[in-house]
Amino acid sequence: MYKNNDEAIDWEAKRLLDDGIYTDTEQAYLEAEKIVINMREQAKQHQIKQQFKMKIKSIKKQIGNGYADIPYVNKRKHWGEHK
Repeated sequence: MYKNNDEAIDWEAKRLLDDGIYTDTEQAYLEAEKIVINMREQAKQHQIKQQFKMKIKSIKKQIGNGYADIPYVNKRKHWGEHK
């Protein structure tokens, strides 16, 4: 390992060096760190989005089953209604 980085950064730096993208080890590790941080941030955002979608599905299911104690007003107008 280089400068006590984690294993993901080591793997990515090794790939960058092996593929010939970088020849300098320090540059490879700096770029690998950027790549890994970016990938982790994307994964975190995806996880947050999935959790939000699951909460919405759960609330919709509760509303559909009539079990939810959630204030809900459907404000969409239907074609036949005139107010």
